[in-house]
Order: sequence, then C-alpha cells, then structure tokens
Amino acid sequence: MLLTPTEEALTSAIRARIGPLPEKLGVAVSGGSDSVALMHVLATMARAEDTALAVATVDHGLRPESRREAEFVAQQAHDLGLSHQTLTWQHPADSGNLQAEARAARYRLLGGWARTQGLGAVAVGHTADDQAETFLMRLRRASGVAGLCGMPTCHHRDGIDVLRPMLDLRRSDLRDYLTARDVAWIEDPSNLDMKFERVRIRDALNALEPLGLTVDALTAVADNMRMANRALDSATRTAAASIGQIRLGMVVLDCAGFNRLETEIARRLLVSALLHINGAAYPPRRAPVLDALNALKEGRGVTLQGCHILVRGSAIWIGREYASVQHSACALLPGEGGVATMDATWDAAWQIKAPAGWSRRVEIRALGAEGLAEIPDWRSHDAPRALLKSLPGVWCDGQLTAAPLLQERSGWTIAAIRQPETWALSALSH
Repeated sequence: MLLTPTEEALTSAIRARIGPLPEKLGVAVSGGSDSVALMHVLATMARAEDTALAVATVDHGLRPESRREAEFVAQQAHDLGLSHQTLTWQHPADSGNLQAEARAARYRLLGGWARTQGLGAVAVGHTADDQAETFLMRLRRASGVAGLCGMPTCHHRDGIDVLRPMLDLRRSDLRDYLTARDVAWIEDPSNLDMKFERVRIRDALNALEPLGLTVDALTAVADNMRMANRALDSATRTAAASIGQIRLGMVVLDCAGFNRLETEIARRLLVSALLHINGAAYPPRRAPVLDALNALKEGRGVTLQGCHILVRGSAIWIGREYASVQHSACALLPGEGGVATMDATWDAAWQIKAPAGWSRRVEIRALGAEGLAEIPDWRSHDAPRALLKSLPGVWCDGQLTAAPLLQERSGWTIAAIRQPETWALSALSH
C-alpha cells in the first residue's frame, strides 16, 4: 500500500488500524526510521486528541553506541514535548539465543514501564515490510494458518496491549516523510548483518519483488490467512462447547466427538487444553501435537509440554504431568499476630486460602501417591490417578490438611485460577 508520505496520510492509515488514541499511550522508539516516524506522527495525533503520550527506549547494551542512541531519542522526545525513559537490560553474560532473549526482554521491560506509568497500551513501529518478512520467516518454518497470519495489530503481552498501527505503511514512505521534515534517524548496523535471519529474509525479499512476490502481495496473503484463522477459531470454540468441560482443573474431552473433528480443529482444541493447564505463553510445536493426535486416535496416552494426556473409557483427560510439579513446593508461615493471611498461588494455576484464624505453618506441594493414600475416597472420582497425583495439597506437620478433593471438609479454599468458561480461548492465534 503506497501512500503519499504526508502527515495526513500517515495519520489516516494509523487511525484505520487502531481507531482513536486512548487517554494514555506509550510508544517504543529505538531511534530507527520506523519508530521515529511513529513517534512524530503520534505526537501530532496526541495533541489533537488530548492523549498523554510517553516514550521509552530499550537499551539492550549489546553495542557501544546503544546508550548514545537512547539519548538521541530522548532529545527528539523532549523537542516534541514528550516524556522519555531509557529502559536498560542487564543481559546474561552467557546466552544461547541472544536475539530471542533480547526481544523477550524488550517486551518485558516495556510492560513493566507501562504499568508504572499507568499505560494500558504501547505502540511499536512494525511496518508492512516487517509483516512481509515475518510471513516469509514463518513460511520457511512451514507454519500453519495461525503462523502465516503474521503479526496482529493488537497483541496482549507481559500485561499490556502491544499496538502495531503501521502495518499498512511502507518503510520507504516513512523515510520520505522524515526526510521531508528534516528529521534524522539512526541506522542500526545489525540490519546489514547477514548472520541474522531477518536480514537474510529481507535480502531475499528484494530478489523476490521482480517476480511479483512483493510486500503488498505477501501482506495481502497474511490478511487472508487472518480471516481463515478467525473461522477456524470459531469452529474450535464451537467444538469446545460441544465436547469439552473442566473438572478438577483438568480438561475433559468426549473421545468419540474428538476423534470426529477435522485434524486442524482437533489440533487447536488440544493446544487450547495444554495452554489452559500449563499456562505457557507459547504452544508446543506443530509436529509433536500432531504426533499426540495420532496417539490419541490409537488410544494411547502421551506427555507434552508439562501435561499428561490420557484416554480413559469414553473420555480424554488432560492435566498436569506429575514430574513437572513434584518439586514445586512452598512453605507458608503465620503472619502478623500469629495469624496467617494466606492467599497463595501454586503452579500459577491454583489459588489457596486458609480458613479464618489459621495460625500454623503449612507446606503446599503436589499430592503424589502419598497424598492420595490419605484420601480414602479418591477412587470415587473418575479422573485418572496419574492426574490426581498432580493436584495441590496442603500439609501441616506432615499430615495432609487440604486438597481439591477434601476442601469441603477442611475449611480451606483451593480454586483453579484459570476460569473454565475461557479455556478454549487459549487456542486463539495458535
């Protein structure tokens, strides 16, 4: 989508993506042309819409020039009348995938900054060029429909909404806009380093353009995939409501209904169950999920991403793998005045509260075989023993005091954090 690089045209494209600006908005600016252009356009929009706009630069400290580049952005923000803060990453000395860790750190730091500033959203400067490059990178990895959607306009990450308002804009347009306004930007030398995948993809894209595989064509395909993905999401939610339920914090699927699903819907439903149980930010890779589907059709159980998937009679049960939680334990002590104000979280999945007036030290850990042995009627529950072992238990003086199977008698409250009615939503965009 080529636009005359005027402020009005850029503003119109941004507003078409994200609508009116919120009352408070953050913008991440590295100093490159894309994010600098975004800062300048948003500054004009913010003044017109009475939006409080704040700027942050993440200094990864990976190059000697990074501090100077952050200061360059700070000066531009100051000239625009905007607040600015530099967020510094203390990266590990030894790192496996430094680029991936830096990217994760960037969003983590931006999320923390946004929360302290009271910002619900942070805009970033990804463009149509970035979208086309992302599409090709995922195509190279044989991604499915969800992966080929590319980057969404809005993505919730690290507690904030990350907005990408420039996915319809070309980098060349933004640079023309800055040049016309005599606004400088910084060229990151890593953008020319062929050891990075995105740089190699960018170079390949230049070679593909004469063949008609242009940025516009690839972003159009990503948009088509996004529409298809929404249809698949809808079908997944319908299947979840029809054949799935939550019991004891576990996902239970009707086996016959599950086996009748189209493979892609079954895959998404299984991924949604895994993410609901383990709370992971990302799904497992496609190949092991497909292997798990084949195993389930043969009536075999599997373990995947910290979860145990078992076939029992007419049901498929998906719960936590005991090996993943058997060493997860925490001790809780009485608080002020000798009375515990207990509100503990275990395995990021269970909220545990003590009865009023409780004043003794307790330990929370997985039930295991030892805990189940102290629950005389555990066999009355049709959940598999392997999954019941992974439920939380509260222990006092070596004795099991509370568990999800006992809480009516114990006075303790042990509740799953993730709500049953939203479990199928975990599959969206995966």
